[in-house]
Parts: sequence; structure tokens; C-alpha cells
Amino acid sequence: MGDILLALLIPLLMCSSGLYALAESWWRRRHPRAEPVPYLREPTPPLVAQAEAIVADTYQLLAPLYDTSGPPR
Repeated sequence: MGDILLALLIPLLMCSSGLYALAESWWRRRHPRAEPVPYLREPTPPLVAQAEAIVADTYQLLAPLYDTSGPPR
């Protein structure tokens, strides 16, 4: 009897988790959050400028390593 209950538990768990996901997505569509999620916010301009400066400096520093002109002849 224990094996039958264990075998029936797996489909029951799958169906219940599917129903939970369906109900949660339905609820979220009808009740959106008041504030956007933090990782979806636009970055502030000073942070973008700072990131661009870091990338430009790094590229300038490492450019000789990636020189593709080939060996001198």
C-alpha cells in the first residue's frame, strides 16, 4: 500500500504545483505591484557615465594585448 501512495504522490505534487503557478500568475496579472522591482529601474546617469569611464580606461590599458596587426616584419 505504501508503494501505491508514493507512486500517486508524484502526479499529485506535479498537479498541485501547476495549479499554484497558474493561480499565482492570475493573481499577479490582476494585482500588479505598486512599485517596480529594483532591478528593472533605469540606472542613474552618473552611474552610467562612471561605468563608461571604467570601460574606456580598461580598454585603453589593455589595447596593446589585443593588437591584431600581426608580428612586425
